[in-house]
Amino acid sequence: MNYLDDEINKPSILLDGECGLCNKFAGFMHRRLRDKKGAQFFGIESEVGQAMISTFPTELQKLDTVYFVNHESIKTKSSAVINCLGLMRFPYRFISFVIWLVPRFVRDAVYDFVAKRRKSVFGTTDMCVWDDFPSNQETGK
Repeated sequence: MNYLDDEINKPSILLDGECGLCNKFAGFMHRRLRDKKGAQFFGIESEVGQAMISTFPTELQKLDTVYFVNHESIKTKSSAVINCLGLMRFPYRFISFVIWLVPRFVRDAVYDFVAKRRKSVFGTTDMCVWDDFPSNQETGK
């Protein structure tokens, strides 16, 4: 799998940089990471985000979702959120395990329900705060 392995060597979270919920979740997550250098955040619309997505299998490239990318796989929807929670300190890491026990079709239905309403409830922003975030600049981004 080539997800820009030469440039991205830690888990990457690709999110809708114009979505208020996505930006708030990323900020919430970043403050609670077990290792502050353990993940990178990129807007889907960013140059890096688009370059990464272009290497994904075709069926994953057009999804309207958050992506969790590591060297083994690409996770989307609720599976991406679970993996994000798994990078965080207690109790969020434990919560990720509990959510993982819920059948995926149920988790993804809840994810889709929230995703459909996220911009009307949480608003939008003109720019993704994560494209220039310091944790991303450590890799030269």
